Amino acid sequence: MDTYNMLKKEIRRYIYDQKWQQFTKIQEHSIKLYSESEDNLILIAPTASGKTEAAFLPAINSIENWEEGIKIVYISPLIALINDQFNRISELCRYMEITVTRWHGEASQSKKRDILKNPKGILLITPESLEALFVTKSDRVRKLFYNVENIIVDEIHSFIGSNRGIQLKSLLERMSLYIKNNNPRMIGMSATVSEDNYLDLKEIFQNKRVTKIIRDKGKNELKIDCNFYFDEIAALNKIYEYSKTETMLVFPNTRQKVEMIAANLKKKSQKEKKYISYFSHHASVSKNIRTMVENFAKESNKNLFTICCTSTLELGIDIGAVDSIVQYNAPHSVSSLAQRLGRSGRRTGINNLHFISDEKWDLLQGLSAISIYKKGKVDKIDVVKKPYDVMAHQILSLIVERSEINLSEFKKIIQKYQTWKNIEYEEFSNICNHLLKEKYIEILDNSIIAGVNLEKLLKKAEFYTQFKVEEMYSVYNNQSKIGELPLDIRLNVNDNIYLAAGIWKIKKVEEEIKKIFVEKAKDGKPPMFLGEVGEITDELRKEMKKILFNSKTWGNYSEDIRKGLEVISKSIILKQKIYFYLEKNKKSIKTFRSTKIDRTLMILLLIFLNLKDFRELNDMILSNSQVIEESISEIAINGIDRGKIEDFLKKDIEKSIELGKINIVDGYLSSNKYMFLVPNNLKIKYFIDNKLDIEGIEDFLDIKK
Repeated sequence: MDTYNMLKKEIRRYIYDQKWQQFTKIQEHSIKLYSESEDNLILIAPTASGKTEAAFLPAINSIENWEEGIKIVYISPLIALINDQFNRISELCRYMEITVTRWHGEASQSKKRDILKNPKGILLITPESLEALFVTKSDRVRKLFYNVENIIVDEIHSFIGSNRGIQLKSLLERMSLYIKNNNPRMIGMSATVSEDNYLDLKEIFQNKRVTKIIRDKGKNELKIDCNFYFDEIAALNKIYEYSKTETMLVFPNTRQKVEMIAANLKKKSQKEKKYISYFSHHASVSKNIRTMVENFAKESNKNLFTICCTSTLELGIDIGAVDSIVQYNAPHSVSSLAQRLGRSGRRTGINNLHFISDEKWDLLQGLSAISIYKKGKVDKIDVVKKPYDVMAHQILSLIVERSEINLSEFKKIIQKYQTWKNIEYEEFSNICNHLLKEKYIEILDNSIIAGVNLEKLLKKAEFYTQFKVEEMYSVYNNQSKIGELPLDIRLNVNDNIYLAAGIWKIKKVEEEIKKIFVEKAKDGKPPMFLGEVGEITDELRKEMKKILFNSKTWGNYSEDIRKGLEVISKSIILKQKIYFYLEKNKKSIKTFRSTKIDRTLMILLLIFLNLKDFRELNDMILSNSQVIEESISEIAINGIDRGKIEDFLKKDIEKSIELGKINIVDGYLSSNKYMFLVPNNLKIKYFIDNKLDIEGIEDFLDIKK
């Protein structure tokens, strides 16, 4: 039977009315494999290859009775993506009279009440809203999910290697317990993921089914031009020149740069009286403005526009077709570059990239990312080993969901849930004792119940999220909110700032209600935002070394790029397996290995040299690099002692408590929202396992075990 005739007549009618000429490769394979097997599926295919239909068509086709409960749960990392998919599948569902409901913080309350009373159809939801359902509507979840037959996870690669992904994995297990057969069919969708992460993708689906990966390896034609400038103004001028003939997304690496670029491009076009629309799009721009920007891009009708953005437009939100992508300075990873590139070429079948850099090391990193991408590869994402903090949070969530858990059942949690299979019972017990001591849980009549501090924690809406929310000022122009700025930046009346691609003068700061009022201005500076540093992978750093020290390969680059690379190569000296880079009276160590390996080396040097902190180490690198060389040589001879690292970090925590300073472990784990639920000995273990790379440093220093 051909693929088309495998589908119900209502779906065939929809396809006919939409005037589809044929199925895409991923749709063809997905529909066939779904109907011919009982397996979970993960669909990997380029952007705009029809993955949404490849997931939903076979899932919808498999349902016989839509009146008995929710049949399909679709989980997305983004509210905006849920809204996109709602519009995309609603038309198909109208042909079959299927109810489609959105459930997130901005969705209709009346629609939520309707589906709680009469669960049916398809539910679109975020992990955080799913968590909130378990906690606040625990008496309804069995009825809500009892008849679920399919679970679809969009942008599944975005959940690998993050606490949010571990939370999702746990939530999927918890949901399955309420489903009548405990074994729903699961489908994941992704555009970009390393083959080295395939097993990690499959691990997200913890049910009794085999998980198969279907990959469409086809890709668009790739056009890339690379530009290097020794100053920022020249780089901005180049972006502006591109914007005069192409619709574009510009990806810098920070929200500060987004605002600076967008505002400067807008000023240039106004000065030249060019009718081009420039926007900024990031998490601190108000939702209304972000939505307006997305809709403008969809409906632009070939009018020129440029959107300067962060990763908020990296995932699959439909903004229509853009001509090109500008990567301004280096992406943090090859996978990030691949996601961004996928935003172009929907109309032409050509991924068009302009790489523009004004920083030498960013130039080298960007060229390396492009080189790896052109080989058809992306870098591997590191997964979290033993996620103590997420487990502690999920334990608390389970207690609230169940009201109380019998003590003997509670002791078997890590056996019951596959998500925690790597955590040892002793570690689980250690965390539980800590939660008991800190009054997050209590024992009452041989049952575990919520403690007083858990009740306080539940009063915060952020309980359902694994990511920290910065405390912010809301910024208003007249009565319209234009965005948000961090509370910890210094702002004064009459300061001029960039925000939402505009230039604003601060007229009033109201501290009590956390509001800033602004008016239009003529010049400004970008505000400072936190939390935008990425970890660089081993693959990317090794490629940087390969390019830098093989000048014979520079022939394809422009003269300015060759000059930039030459400046680096002439300023770098190899000593004892590491490179010292000297520039403007600053000396730094370059291993050309991952951020984790760099960090491990720094920790080992602190221990070996008996230094207080990284500041002292940086001073020594500058003033006495010979000592650093000798120390690294000694470390290589003596090998790595994990026990010494643990002792050092333990003493650092004790010392920081005395001095009232933040310690190394807490500093690096500050983005782990629930790490305060974990005792210090396990925090140290987590830090070593996830923020350091002992095996990597042993390989780098050629230490024989």
